[in-house]
Amino acid sequence: MQDIAAAIGIDKVAQVVSDFYDRVQQHATLSVPFGIVDDWPEHKAHLAHFWWVTLGGRPYRDKPYQVAHKHAMAGFTPELLVDWLALFRQTLEHHLPPELAAQWYARAANIGRSLVYMHEFRQQQARACPAAG
Repeated sequence: MQDIAAAIGIDKVAQVVSDFYDRVQQHATLSVPFGIVDDWPEHKAHLAHFWWVTLGGRPYRDKPYQVAHKHAMAGFTPELLVDWLALFRQTLEHHLPPELAAQWYARAANIGRSLVYMHEFRQQQARACPAAG
């Protein structure tokens, strides 16, 4: 994967993330699962770092990510992912040139696919062992 972090810049990554989560808080369906966030400045800072590193930037924070766990606890569904990706694409296209927006979006879509697989696995596990679900 190409390092697009440098092409976008750390300040722009933080700006995109902040704007996106401002939009999430106003979104009809996405605002519901994100209602569990109790510290938006920290949430945005944490996710700005996540995206910075995901895009190829050097880490500057030492806080672990719990992507699978956090999404499961928030009630992630593949249907919500469709809304999330559409809003994320819209935000990226608002802030970035088309080539950079497309590259960042492709990484988001790949992560989304992993979350869908994880969701499906958990659903299968719950059906196979109802007492554990």
